[in-house]
Amino acid sequence: MKDTNCPKPSLPPKSPFLAPRRISSGILSSNSDHDDKSPFSIASHRSIIDNGTVIEPEHKSTLVGCTSNLITAIVGAGIIGIPYAMRETGLVAGILLIIFSGAVGCKSLRLLVETAKHVDATSYEILCEATFGGVGWILCNSNMFLMSWGPMLSYMMIVKDTAPIVLGFESEEGQNMILIICSVGIMLPLSLQRDIADLAKTSQICVIFDVFLVAMIAYYSPTSESITQNNGLLYILYNSTFRPSTCFIGLGIISFAFSCQHSSLIIAGSLENPTVARWQKVTASALGICSILAIVMGSFGYIGFMELTEGDIFNNFPLPSEGSDSIELATAKAINVARGVLCGIMFFVYPLESYVARHVIMANLFRGRDAHEGDDHAVLDRWDRRVTTTIMLFLSVLIPALHFNDVGLVLALTGTVAATSLTYLLPGLIFIGVHGDEFLALAERSWGCLSMDHFTTYHCIAWYLLLMPIWLGVARTGKRCLAFHREKKALQTPAQTFRLGRIKHKLSLTRQPKSSEHGNFESSPMAVESNSGKDTQYGSLPSSVEEDDPQEEYQTTADFFVAIGFVAFGIVALASGLLSIYWSMTGYN
Repeated sequence: MKDTNCPKPSLPPKSPFLAPRRISSGILSSNSDHDDKSPFSIASHRSIIDNGTVIEPEHKSTLVGCTSNLITAIVGAGIIGIPYAMRETGLVAGILLIIFSGAVGCKSLRLLVETAKHVDATSYEILCEATFGGVGWILCNSNMFLMSWGPMLSYMMIVKDTAPIVLGFESEEGQNMILIICSVGIMLPLSLQRDIADLAKTSQICVIFDVFLVAMIAYYSPTSESITQNNGLLYILYNSTFRPSTCFIGLGIISFAFSCQHSSLIIAGSLENPTVARWQKVTASALGICSILAIVMGSFGYIGFMELTEGDIFNNFPLPSEGSDSIELATAKAINVARGVLCGIMFFVYPLESYVARHVIMANLFRGRDAHEGDDHAVLDRWDRRVTTTIMLFLSVLIPALHFNDVGLVLALTGTVAATSLTYLLPGLIFIGVHGDEFLALAERSWGCLSMDHFTTYHCIAWYLLLMPIWLGVARTGKRCLAFHREKKALQTPAQTFRLGRIKHKLSLTRQPKSSEHGNFESSPMAVESNSGKDTQYGSLPSSVEEDDPQEEYQTTADFFVAIGFVAFGIVALASGLLSIYWSMTGYN
Protein backbone atom coordinates (compact mmCIF):
# COMPACT_ATOMS: atom_id res chain seq x y z
CA MET A 1 0.00 0.00 0.00
CA LYS A 2 1.30 3.40 -0.96
CA ASP A 3 2.23 5.84 1.74
CA THR A 4 0.27 8.95 0.84
CA ASN A 5 2.19 10.96 3.45
CA CYS A 6 5.49 10.57 1.65
CA PRO A 7 6.59 13.74 -0.04
CA LYS A 8 6.49 13.67 -3.80
CA PRO A 9 9.84 13.78 -5.54
CA SER A 10 10.66 17.34 -6.53
CA LEU A 11 10.96 18.10 -10.21
CA PRO A 12 14.21 19.57 -11.46
CA PRO A 13 14.02 23.35 -11.63
CA LYS A 14 13.24 24.89 -14.98
CA SER A 15 16.00 26.55 -16.91
CA PRO A 16 16.28 30.19 -15.80
CA PHE A 17 16.59 31.15 -19.45
CA LEU A 18 13.30 29.52 -20.42
CA ALA A 19 11.37 30.13 -17.18
CA PRO A 20 8.14 32.01 -18.00
CA ARG A 21 7.51 35.48 -16.68
CA ARG A 22 5.31 35.40 -13.60
CA ILE A 23 3.91 38.67 -12.30
CA SER A 24 4.01 38.40 -8.52
CA SER A 25 2.72 41.82 -7.51
CA GLY A 26 0.81 43.15 -10.47
CA ILE A 27 1.66 46.61 -11.74
CA LEU A 28 3.61 48.99 -9.58
CA SER A 29 3.39 52.70 -10.24
CA SER A 30 6.70 54.48 -10.11
CA ASN A 31 5.14 57.90 -10.71
CA SER A 32 1.81 57.85 -8.93
CA ASP A 33 1.70 61.65 -8.53
CA HIS A 34 1.38 62.23 -12.27
CA ASP A 35 -1.34 61.27 -14.67
CA ASP A 36 -0.47 59.08 -17.64
CA LYS A 37 -0.15 61.50 -20.55
CA SER A 38 -0.01 58.75 -23.19
CA PRO A 39 -3.18 56.68 -22.78
CA PHE A 40 -2.18 54.07 -25.31
CA SER A 41 1.13 53.49 -23.54
CA ILE A 42 -0.43 52.27 -20.31
CA ALA A 43 2.89 51.21 -18.83
CA SER A 44 4.77 54.33 -19.90
CA HIS A 45 5.28 55.48 -16.28
CA ARG A 46 4.97 52.11 -14.59
CA SER A 47 7.10 49.10 -13.85
CA ILE A 48 6.30 45.41 -13.51
CA ILE A 49 7.51 43.23 -10.69
CA ASP A 50 9.00 39.92 -11.91
CA ASN A 51 10.08 37.68 -9.02
CA GLY A 52 11.25 40.68 -7.07
CA THR A 53 12.92 42.38 -10.04
CA VAL A 54 11.58 45.59 -11.50
CA ILE A 55 11.12 45.39 -15.28
CA GLU A 56 11.64 48.65 -17.07
CA PRO A 57 8.66 49.49 -19.32
CA GLU A 58 9.01 49.18 -23.07
CA HIS A 59 10.50 52.25 -24.70
CA LYS A 60 8.26 53.95 -27.25
CA SER A 61 9.11 56.04 -30.31
CA THR A 62 7.67 59.26 -31.69
CA LEU A 63 6.12 59.67 -35.14
CA VAL A 64 9.51 60.73 -36.53
CA GLY A 65 11.32 57.83 -34.90
CA CYS A 66 8.73 55.29 -35.99
CA THR A 67 8.77 56.65 -39.55
CA SER A 68 12.57 56.49 -39.60
CA ASN A 69 12.52 52.86 -38.45
CA LEU A 70 10.01 51.98 -41.16
CA ILE A 71 12.01 53.75 -43.89
CA THR A 72 15.16 51.96 -42.77
CA ALA A 73 13.34 48.62 -42.81
CA ILE A 74 12.09 49.28 -46.36
CA VAL A 75 15.14 50.74 -48.07
CA GLY A 76 17.89 48.41 -46.92
CA ALA A 77 20.27 47.42 -49.69
CA GLY A 78 17.56 46.93 -52.32
CA ILE A 79 17.79 50.51 -53.53
CA ILE A 80 21.12 49.90 -55.32
CA GLY A 81 19.33 47.44 -57.62
CA ILE A 82 16.52 49.79 -58.69
CA PRO A 83 18.38 51.15 -61.78
CA TYR A 84 18.81 47.59 -63.05
CA ALA A 85 15.11 46.95 -62.43
CA MET A 86 14.26 49.95 -64.61
CA ARG A 87 16.51 48.59 -67.33
CA GLU A 88 14.46 45.38 -67.30
CA THR A 89 11.00 46.97 -67.11
CA GLY A 90 11.59 50.10 -69.16
CA LEU A 91 11.98 53.57 -67.69
CA VAL A 92 8.32 54.62 -67.83
CA ALA A 93 7.03 51.23 -66.66
CA GLY A 94 9.63 51.19 -63.87
CA ILE A 95 8.49 54.54 -62.50
CA LEU A 96 4.85 53.43 -62.63
CA LEU A 97 5.69 50.12 -60.93
CA ILE A 98 7.55 51.93 -58.14
CA ILE A 99 4.51 54.16 -57.52
CA PHE A 100 2.20 51.15 -57.67
CA SER A 101 4.39 49.06 -55.33
CA GLY A 102 4.60 51.96 -52.88
CA ALA A 103 0.81 52.39 -52.88
CA VAL A 104 0.18 48.66 -52.50
CA GLY A 105 2.79 48.43 -49.74
CA CYS A 106 1.18 51.33 -47.89
CA LYS A 107 -2.25 49.70 -48.15
CA SER A 108 -0.80 46.37 -47.01
CA LEU A 109 0.78 47.92 -43.91
CA ARG A 110 -2.47 49.65 -42.95
CA LEU A 111 -4.54 46.55 -43.64
CA LEU A 112 -2.35 44.44 -41.38
CA VAL A 113 -2.55 46.83 -38.44
CA GLU A 114 -6.30 47.43 -38.85
CA THR A 115 -7.01 43.69 -39.07
CA ALA A 116 -4.79 43.01 -36.05
CA LYS A 117 -6.65 45.67 -34.06
CA HIS A 118 -10.00 44.20 -35.16
CA VAL A 119 -9.19 40.78 -33.67
CA ASP A 120 -7.09 42.14 -30.77
CA ALA A 121 -3.92 40.47 -32.06
CA THR A 122 -0.65 42.01 -30.93
CA SER A 123 1.74 40.68 -33.57
CA TYR A 124 1.85 39.28 -37.09
CA GLU A 125 2.32 35.69 -35.94
CA ILE A 126 -0.58 35.91 -33.47
CA LEU A 127 -2.78 37.40 -36.20
CA CYS A 128 -1.92 34.49 -38.51
CA GLU A 129 -2.53 31.99 -35.72
CA ALA A 130 -5.90 33.55 -34.92
CA THR A 131 -6.95 33.28 -38.57
CA PHE A 132 -5.39 30.00 -39.70
CA GLY A 133 -4.46 28.19 -36.50
CA GLY A 134 -1.16 26.39 -36.02
CA VAL A 135 -0.46 26.34 -39.75
CA GLY A 136 -0.70 30.13 -39.83
CA TRP A 137 1.63 30.43 -36.84
CA ILE A 138 4.28 28.20 -38.42
CA LEU A 139 3.96 29.78 -41.86
CA CYS A 140 4.24 33.33 -40.53
CA ASN A 141 7.13 32.63 -38.15
CA SER A 142 9.16 30.73 -40.71
CA ASN A 143 8.71 33.45 -43.34
CA MET A 144 9.47 36.23 -40.84
CA PHE A 145 12.67 34.50 -39.80
CA LEU A 146 13.76 33.91 -43.39
CA MET A 147 12.88 37.48 -44.33
CA SER A 148 15.07 38.82 -41.52
CA TRP A 149 17.92 36.30 -41.41
CA GLY A 150 18.49 36.46 -45.18
CA PRO A 151 18.97 40.25 -45.26
CA MET A 152 21.18 40.03 -42.17
CA LEU A 153 23.52 37.78 -44.12
CA SER A 154 23.34 39.94 -47.23
CA TYR A 155 24.16 43.08 -45.22
CA MET A 156 27.21 41.34 -43.76
CA MET A 157 28.37 40.36 -47.23
CA ILE A 158 27.84 43.88 -48.58
CA VAL A 159 30.03 45.23 -45.78
CA LYS A 160 32.61 42.55 -46.59
CA ASP A 161 32.65 43.50 -50.27
CA THR A 162 32.39 47.28 -49.88
CA ALA A 163 34.28 48.39 -46.78
CA PRO A 164 37.65 46.91 -47.84
CA ILE A 165 37.42 48.78 -51.17
CA VAL A 166 36.87 52.05 -49.33
CA LEU A 167 39.74 51.35 -46.93
CA GLY A 168 42.09 49.91 -49.55
CA PHE A 169 42.20 46.27 -48.38
CA GLU A 170 41.85 43.93 -51.33
CA SER A 171 43.07 40.60 -49.94
CA GLU A 172 40.60 38.03 -48.62
CA GLU A 173 42.20 38.12 -45.18
CA GLY A 174 41.83 41.89 -45.13
CA GLN A 175 38.16 41.64 -46.14
CA ASN A 176 37.42 39.17 -43.34
CA MET A 177 39.29 41.26 -40.79
CA ILE A 178 37.42 44.42 -41.76
CA LEU A 179 34.09 42.57 -41.55
CA ILE A 180 34.88 41.21 -38.08
CA ILE A 181 35.96 44.61 -36.78
CA CYS A 182 32.96 46.45 -38.23
CA SER A 183 30.38 43.87 -37.23
CA VAL A 184 31.67 43.32 -33.69
CA GLY A 185 32.35 47.00 -33.08
CA ILE A 186 29.18 48.52 -34.57
CA MET A 187 26.51 46.05 -35.67
CA LEU A 188 26.52 43.76 -32.64
CA PRO A 189 26.33 46.53 -29.96
CA LEU A 190 23.38 48.15 -31.77
CA SER A 191 21.66 44.77 -32.01
CA LEU A 192 21.91 44.28 -28.25
CA GLN A 193 19.34 47.02 -27.63
CA ARG A 194 16.23 45.69 -25.91
CA ASP A 195 13.48 47.65 -27.68
CA ILE A 196 13.15 48.49 -31.34
CA ALA A 197 12.31 52.08 -30.34
CA ASP A 198 15.93 52.39 -29.16
CA LEU A 199 16.97 52.19 -32.81
CA ALA A 200 15.02 55.32 -33.78
CA LYS A 201 18.07 57.61 -33.51
CA THR A 202 20.29 55.42 -35.65
CA SER A 203 17.42 54.99 -38.13
CA GLN A 204 17.17 58.78 -38.46
CA ILE A 205 20.89 58.84 -39.29
CA CYS A 206 20.28 56.01 -41.74
CA VAL A 207 17.57 58.02 -43.52
CA ILE A 208 20.02 60.91 -43.93
CA PHE A 209 22.55 58.44 -45.35
CA ASP A 210 19.91 57.12 -47.78
CA VAL A 211 19.20 60.62 -49.08
CA PHE A 212 22.91 61.37 -49.36
CA LEU A 213 23.57 58.11 -51.22
CA VAL A 214 20.82 58.74 -53.76
CA ALA A 215 22.01 62.33 -54.24
CA MET A 216 25.57 61.13 -54.86
CA ILE A 217 24.48 58.60 -57.49
CA ALA A 218 22.19 61.15 -59.16
CA TYR A 219 24.93 63.81 -59.23
CA TYR A 220 27.82 61.66 -60.45
CA SER A 221 25.86 59.49 -62.87
CA PRO A 222 26.75 60.55 -66.45
CA THR A 223 23.13 61.46 -67.17
CA SER A 224 23.76 64.51 -69.33
CA GLU A 225 26.25 62.72 -71.59
CA SER A 226 23.93 59.76 -71.96
CA ILE A 227 20.94 61.93 -72.87
CA THR A 228 23.04 63.70 -75.51
CA GLN A 229 24.33 60.44 -76.96
CA ASN A 230 20.84 58.95 -77.11
CA ASN A 231 19.15 61.84 -78.96
CA GLY A 232 17.47 63.44 -75.97
CA LEU A 233 15.28 62.47 -73.05
CA LEU A 234 12.08 62.11 -75.10
CA TYR A 235 13.77 59.60 -77.39
CA ILE A 236 14.92 57.60 -74.35
CA LEU A 237 11.41 57.61 -72.88
CA TYR A 238 9.92 56.55 -76.21
CA ASN A 239 12.33 53.64 -76.61
CA SER A 240 12.26 52.59 -72.96
CA THR A 241 8.56 52.64 -72.16
CA PHE A 242 7.77 49.00 -71.48
CA ARG A 243 9.72 45.79 -72.05
CA PRO A 244 7.39 42.81 -71.77
CA SER A 245 10.12 40.18 -72.30
CA THR A 246 12.05 41.18 -69.15
CA CYS A 247 9.42 43.08 -67.16
CA PHE A 248 8.96 40.22 -64.71
CA ILE A 249 12.58 40.49 -63.60
CA GLY A 250 12.21 44.17 -62.78
CA LEU A 251 8.87 43.62 -61.07
CA GLY A 252 10.43 41.02 -58.78
CA ILE A 253 13.23 43.40 -57.79
CA ILE A 254 10.90 46.36 -57.20
CA SER A 255 8.29 44.41 -55.24
CA PHE A 256 11.01 42.90 -53.05
CA ALA A 257 12.52 46.35 -52.46
CA PHE A 258 9.27 47.56 -50.84
CA SER A 259 8.86 44.58 -48.50
CA CYS A 260 8.87 45.38 -44.79
CA GLN A 261 5.74 43.64 -43.51
CA HIS A 262 7.74 41.21 -41.40
CA SER A 263 8.65 44.10 -39.09
CA SER A 264 5.52 46.23 -39.56
CA LEU A 265 3.53 45.22 -36.47
CA ILE A 266 6.66 45.32 -34.32
CA ILE A 267 7.36 48.88 -35.47
CA ALA A 268 3.68 49.86 -35.14
CA GLY A 269 3.64 48.53 -31.58
CA SER A 270 6.65 50.65 -30.68
CA LEU A 271 4.78 53.85 -31.58
CA GLU A 272 3.51 56.09 -28.81
CA ASN A 273 -0.28 56.25 -28.93
CA PRO A 274 -0.53 53.74 -31.84
CA THR A 275 -3.87 54.83 -33.27
CA VAL A 276 -4.89 54.06 -36.83
CA ALA A 277 -4.60 57.75 -37.76
CA ARG A 278 -1.03 58.00 -36.43
CA TRP A 279 -0.02 54.76 -38.16
CA GLN A 280 -1.45 56.09 -41.42
CA LYS A 281 0.78 59.16 -41.08
CA VAL A 282 3.78 56.89 -40.54
CA THR A 283 3.04 54.66 -43.54
CA ALA A 284 2.21 57.56 -45.87
CA SER A 285 5.41 59.42 -44.95
CA ALA A 286 7.65 56.34 -45.08
CA LEU A 287 6.33 54.91 -48.37
CA GLY A 288 6.25 58.36 -49.95
CA ILE A 289 9.90 59.04 -49.11
CA CYS A 290 10.97 55.54 -50.18
CA SER A 291 9.13 55.88 -53.51
CA ILE A 292 10.80 59.23 -54.23
CA LEU A 293 14.24 57.82 -53.37
CA ALA A 294 13.65 54.79 -55.58
CA ILE A 295 12.45 56.88 -58.54
CA VAL A 296 15.42 59.26 -58.32
CA MET A 297 17.95 56.45 -57.88
CA GLY A 298 16.43 54.33 -60.64
CA SER A 299 15.96 57.12 -63.17
CA PHE A 300 19.39 58.72 -62.85
CA GLY A 301 21.17 55.39 -62.50
CA TYR A 302 19.52 53.85 -65.56
CA ILE A 303 19.68 56.93 -67.82
CA GLY A 304 23.36 57.35 -66.97
CA PHE A 305 24.37 53.87 -68.13
CA MET A 306 21.37 52.67 -70.16
CA GLU A 307 21.82 49.03 -71.29
CA LEU A 308 25.13 48.72 -69.42
CA THR A 309 23.38 49.18 -66.05
CA GLU A 310 24.38 46.39 -63.69
CA GLY A 311 22.53 44.80 -60.78
CA ASP A 312 24.72 46.76 -58.34
CA ILE A 313 24.88 50.33 -59.63
CA PHE A 314 28.28 50.83 -57.96
CA ASN A 315 29.80 48.33 -60.39
CA ASN A 316 29.15 50.83 -63.19
CA PHE A 317 31.49 53.37 -61.62
CA PRO A 318 35.28 53.00 -61.97
CA LEU A 319 37.61 52.50 -59.03
CA PRO A 320 40.32 55.11 -58.37
CA SER A 321 43.44 54.40 -60.43
CA GLU A 322 46.70 56.25 -61.12
CA GLY A 323 46.07 56.48 -64.87
CA SER A 324 42.75 58.29 -64.55
CA ASP A 325 42.38 61.97 -65.39
CA SER A 326 41.40 64.48 -62.72
CA ILE A 327 37.67 64.34 -63.43
CA GLU A 328 37.51 60.53 -63.45
CA LEU A 329 39.65 60.38 -60.31
CA ALA A 330 37.40 62.86 -58.50
CA THR A 331 34.31 60.89 -59.54
CA ALA A 332 35.87 57.60 -58.41
CA LYS A 333 36.80 59.08 -55.03
CA ALA A 334 33.30 60.50 -54.58
CA ILE A 335 31.74 57.15 -55.40
CA ASN A 336 34.08 55.58 -52.87
CA VAL A 337 32.58 57.94 -50.32
CA ALA A 338 29.14 56.75 -51.45
CA ARG A 339 30.30 53.16 -50.90
CA GLY A 340 31.27 54.12 -47.38
CA VAL A 341 27.81 55.63 -46.88
CA LEU A 342 26.31 52.34 -48.09
CA CYS A 343 28.34 50.53 -45.42
CA GLY A 344 26.97 52.96 -42.85
CA ILE A 345 23.44 52.15 -44.01
CA MET A 346 24.19 48.44 -43.57
CA PHE A 347 25.44 49.09 -40.02
CA PHE A 348 22.08 50.66 -39.09
CA VAL A 349 19.78 48.35 -41.07
CA TYR A 350 21.26 45.14 -39.69
CA PRO A 351 20.04 45.72 -36.08
CA LEU A 352 16.43 46.13 -37.28
CA GLU A 353 16.50 42.77 -39.04
CA SER A 354 18.28 41.20 -36.08
CA TYR A 355 15.50 42.45 -33.82
CA VAL A 356 12.84 40.78 -36.00
CA ALA A 357 14.75 37.48 -36.06
CA ARG A 358 15.19 37.66 -32.28
CA HIS A 359 11.49 38.45 -31.92
CA VAL A 360 10.59 35.26 -33.78
CA ILE A 361 12.82 33.22 -31.48
CA MET A 362 11.37 34.85 -28.37
CA ALA A 363 7.82 34.36 -29.60
CA ASN A 364 8.41 30.63 -30.00
CA LEU A 365 10.41 30.07 -26.83
CA PHE A 366 8.08 32.09 -24.59
CA ARG A 367 4.61 31.49 -25.97
CA GLY A 368 1.55 32.47 -23.97
CA ARG A 369 0.32 35.56 -22.15
CA ASP A 370 2.31 34.75 -19.00
CA ALA A 371 5.54 35.08 -20.94
CA HIS A 372 5.19 36.73 -24.32
CA GLU A 373 2.37 38.14 -26.40
CA GLY A 374 3.54 40.28 -29.26
CA ASP A 375 6.15 42.37 -27.42
CA ASP A 376 9.56 41.32 -26.17
CA HIS A 377 10.49 43.87 -23.56
CA ALA A 378 9.61 41.84 -20.43
CA VAL A 379 11.28 38.70 -21.77
CA LEU A 380 14.35 40.54 -23.03
CA ASP A 381 14.69 42.66 -19.90
CA ARG A 382 16.79 39.75 -18.68
CA TRP A 383 20.22 40.59 -20.09
CA ASP A 384 21.27 36.93 -20.36
CA ARG A 385 18.36 36.14 -22.69
CA ARG A 386 18.96 39.24 -24.77
CA VAL A 387 22.72 38.84 -25.08
CA THR A 388 22.69 35.08 -25.66
CA THR A 389 20.05 35.18 -28.38
CA THR A 390 21.56 38.20 -30.11
CA ILE A 391 25.08 36.75 -30.16
CA MET A 392 23.85 33.39 -31.47
CA LEU A 393 22.03 35.16 -34.31
CA PHE A 394 25.09 37.29 -34.97
CA LEU A 395 27.36 34.25 -35.26
CA SER A 396 24.84 32.44 -37.47
CA VAL A 397 25.30 35.11 -40.15
CA LEU A 398 28.93 36.12 -39.50
CA ILE A 399 30.35 32.62 -40.00
CA PRO A 400 28.82 32.02 -43.46
CA ALA A 401 29.60 35.61 -44.45
CA LEU A 402 33.28 34.96 -43.71
CA HIS A 403 33.45 31.66 -45.56
CA PHE A 404 31.28 32.31 -48.64
CA ASN A 405 31.47 35.00 -51.27
CA ASP A 406 28.20 34.33 -53.09
CA VAL A 407 24.99 33.02 -51.52
CA GLY A 408 22.86 35.11 -53.85
CA LEU A 409 20.73 32.22 -55.09
CA VAL A 410 19.72 31.11 -51.59
CA LEU A 411 19.03 34.68 -50.48
CA ALA A 412 17.05 35.49 -53.62
CA LEU A 413 14.95 32.33 -53.34
CA THR A 414 14.12 32.69 -49.63
CA GLY A 415 13.66 36.44 -49.95
CA THR A 416 11.32 36.12 -52.90
CA VAL A 417 9.12 33.49 -51.25
CA ALA A 418 9.12 35.10 -47.79
CA ALA A 419 8.66 38.68 -49.02
CA THR A 420 5.79 37.77 -51.33
CA SER A 421 4.05 35.72 -48.65
CA LEU A 422 4.30 38.37 -45.94
CA THR A 423 3.64 41.41 -48.13
CA TYR A 424 0.82 40.31 -50.44
CA LEU A 425 -0.44 36.75 -49.94
CA LEU A 426 -0.97 36.66 -46.17
CA PRO A 427 -2.53 40.14 -45.75
CA GLY A 428 -5.15 39.35 -48.41
CA LEU A 429 -5.89 35.86 -47.10
CA ILE A 430 -6.04 37.11 -43.50
CA PHE A 431 -8.59 39.78 -44.41
CA ILE A 432 -10.84 37.20 -46.07
CA GLY A 433 -10.41 34.81 -43.14
CA VAL A 434 -11.08 37.41 -40.44
CA HIS A 435 -14.26 38.51 -42.22
CA GLY A 436 -15.21 34.98 -43.19
CA ASP A 437 -18.82 35.36 -41.99
CA GLU A 438 -19.39 38.38 -44.18
CA PHE A 439 -17.65 36.86 -47.20
CA LEU A 440 -19.73 33.69 -47.00
CA ALA A 441 -22.94 35.71 -46.65
CA LEU A 442 -21.93 37.96 -49.55
CA ALA A 443 -21.16 34.95 -51.74
CA GLU A 444 -24.49 33.36 -50.89
CA ARG A 445 -26.38 36.54 -51.72
CA SER A 446 -24.46 37.05 -54.96
CA TRP A 447 -24.73 33.49 -56.22
CA GLY A 448 -28.18 32.71 -54.84
CA CYS A 449 -27.08 29.40 -53.36
CA LEU A 450 -23.68 27.86 -52.74
CA SER A 451 -24.85 24.42 -53.85
CA MET A 452 -23.50 23.35 -57.24
CA ASP A 453 -26.77 21.53 -57.94
CA HIS A 454 -28.47 24.86 -58.60
CA PHE A 455 -25.78 26.25 -60.90
CA THR A 456 -26.15 26.65 -64.63
CA THR A 457 -23.23 26.07 -67.00
CA TYR A 458 -22.56 29.81 -67.03
CA HIS A 459 -22.51 29.90 -63.23
CA CYS A 460 -20.11 26.94 -63.08
CA ILE A 461 -17.66 28.54 -65.52
CA ALA A 462 -17.72 31.87 -63.66
CA TRP A 463 -17.49 30.06 -60.31
CA TYR A 464 -14.20 28.37 -61.17
CA LEU A 465 -12.76 31.26 -63.17
CA LEU A 466 -13.12 33.47 -60.08
CA LEU A 467 -11.53 30.71 -57.95
CA MET A 468 -14.51 30.84 -55.60
CA PRO A 469 -13.85 27.39 -54.02
CA ILE A 470 -10.47 28.69 -52.81
CA TRP A 471 -11.84 31.92 -51.33
CA LEU A 472 -14.73 30.11 -49.66
CA GLY A 473 -12.31 27.60 -48.16
CA VAL A 474 -10.19 30.46 -46.78
CA ALA A 475 -13.31 32.15 -45.34
CA ARG A 476 -14.55 28.95 -43.66
CA THR A 477 -11.11 28.18 -42.23
CA GLY A 478 -10.75 31.71 -40.90
CA LYS A 479 -14.22 31.66 -39.36
CA ARG A 480 -13.54 28.37 -37.57
CA CYS A 481 -10.04 29.28 -36.36
CA LEU A 482 -11.09 32.75 -35.22
CA ALA A 483 -13.92 31.31 -33.11
CA PHE A 484 -11.46 28.92 -31.45
CA HIS A 485 -8.99 31.77 -30.89
CA ARG A 486 -11.63 33.88 -29.12
CA GLU A 487 -12.62 30.98 -26.90
CA LYS A 488 -8.99 30.48 -25.93
CA LYS A 489 -8.52 34.21 -25.26
CA ALA A 490 -11.60 34.25 -23.04
CA LEU A 491 -9.99 31.65 -20.76
CA GLN A 492 -6.80 33.64 -20.34
CA THR A 493 -6.11 36.32 -17.79
CA PRO A 494 -6.45 39.90 -19.07
CA ALA A 495 -3.48 41.40 -20.86
CA GLN A 496 -1.42 43.91 -18.91
CA THR A 497 -0.57 46.13 -21.88
CA PHE A 498 -2.14 47.01 -25.21
CA ARG A 499 0.72 47.12 -27.66
CA LEU A 500 -1.38 48.20 -30.65
CA GLY A 501 -3.79 50.30 -28.59
CA ARG A 502 -7.10 49.57 -26.88
CA ILE A 503 -9.98 48.96 -29.29
CA LYS A 504 -13.66 49.66 -28.63
CA HIS A 505 -15.82 47.02 -30.34
CA LYS A 506 -19.36 48.29 -30.73
CA LEU A 507 -20.62 45.29 -32.68
CA SER A 508 -20.18 41.59 -32.16
CA LEU A 509 -17.02 40.21 -33.70
CA THR A 510 -18.99 37.12 -34.72
CA ARG A 511 -21.67 39.02 -36.61
CA GLN A 512 -23.97 38.02 -39.39
CA PRO A 513 -25.04 40.34 -42.23
CA LYS A 514 -27.68 42.97 -41.55
CA SER A 515 -30.35 40.92 -43.28
CA SER A 516 -29.81 37.99 -40.93
CA GLU A 517 -32.62 36.66 -38.79
CA HIS A 518 -30.65 37.51 -35.67
CA GLY A 519 -31.59 41.18 -36.01
CA ASN A 520 -29.67 44.01 -34.38
CA PHE A 521 -26.30 42.74 -33.24
CA GLU A 522 -25.46 45.70 -31.09
CA SER A 523 -27.93 44.31 -28.57
CA SER A 524 -26.90 40.69 -29.19
CA PRO A 525 -25.50 38.69 -26.26
CA MET A 526 -22.39 38.17 -28.38
CA ALA A 527 -21.76 41.90 -28.67
CA VAL A 528 -18.70 43.31 -26.95
CA GLU A 529 -19.45 46.48 -25.01
CA SER A 530 -16.60 48.74 -24.02
CA ASN A 531 -18.23 51.79 -22.49
CA SER A 532 -15.97 54.30 -20.83
CA GLY A 533 -15.49 53.96 -17.12
CA LYS A 534 -16.96 50.43 -16.97
CA ASP A 535 -15.03 47.36 -15.96
CA THR A 536 -14.25 45.13 -18.94
CA GLN A 537 -12.13 42.07 -19.37
CA TYR A 538 -9.21 44.50 -19.60
CA GLY A 539 -10.03 46.31 -16.38
CA SER A 540 -11.37 49.78 -15.71
CA LEU A 541 -9.71 52.30 -18.00
CA PRO A 542 -10.60 55.83 -19.10
CA SER A 543 -12.43 56.28 -22.37
CA SER A 544 -9.52 58.21 -23.87
CA VAL A 545 -7.56 54.96 -23.94
CA GLU A 546 -9.92 53.49 -26.51
CA GLU A 547 -10.39 54.06 -30.23
CA ASP A 548 -13.13 52.74 -32.47
CA ASP A 549 -12.57 49.46 -34.26
CA PRO A 550 -11.08 50.43 -37.66
CA GLN A 551 -12.94 47.57 -39.36
CA GLU A 552 -16.19 47.83 -37.42
CA GLU A 553 -18.37 48.56 -40.43
CA TYR A 554 -19.55 45.76 -42.67
CA GLN A 555 -17.12 44.94 -45.43
CA THR A 556 -18.21 45.56 -49.01
CA THR A 557 -17.65 43.63 -52.21
CA ALA A 558 -14.93 46.14 -53.13
CA ASP A 559 -13.07 45.39 -49.87
CA PHE A 560 -12.95 41.69 -50.68
CA PHE A 561 -11.90 42.40 -54.25
CA VAL A 562 -8.98 44.43 -52.87
CA ALA A 563 -8.00 41.49 -50.64
CA ILE A 564 -8.22 39.06 -53.56
CA GLY A 565 -6.21 41.55 -55.61
CA PHE A 566 -3.45 41.38 -53.00
CA VAL A 567 -3.32 37.62 -53.35
CA ALA A 568 -3.35 37.81 -57.15
CA PHE A 569 -0.57 40.41 -57.22
CA GLY A 570 1.39 38.29 -54.74
CA ILE A 571 1.18 35.31 -57.09
CA VAL A 572 2.40 37.48 -59.99
CA ALA A 573 5.25 38.90 -57.86
CA LEU A 574 6.21 35.40 -56.70
CA ALA A 575 6.22 34.08 -60.26
CA SER A 576 8.24 37.06 -61.51
CA GLY A 577 10.76 36.66 -58.70
CA LEU A 578 11.22 32.94 -59.35
CA LEU A 579 11.45 33.64 -63.09
CA SER A 580 14.16 36.23 -62.57
CA ILE A 581 16.11 33.76 -60.42
CA TYR A 582 15.78 31.07 -63.09
CA TRP A 583 16.92 33.43 -65.83
CA SER A 584 19.89 34.57 -63.76
CA MET A 585 20.91 30.93 -63.27
CA THR A 586 20.60 30.13 -66.97
CA GLY A 587 22.35 33.31 -68.11
CA TYR A 588 19.30 34.70 -69.90
CA ASN A 589 19.71 38.22 -71.33
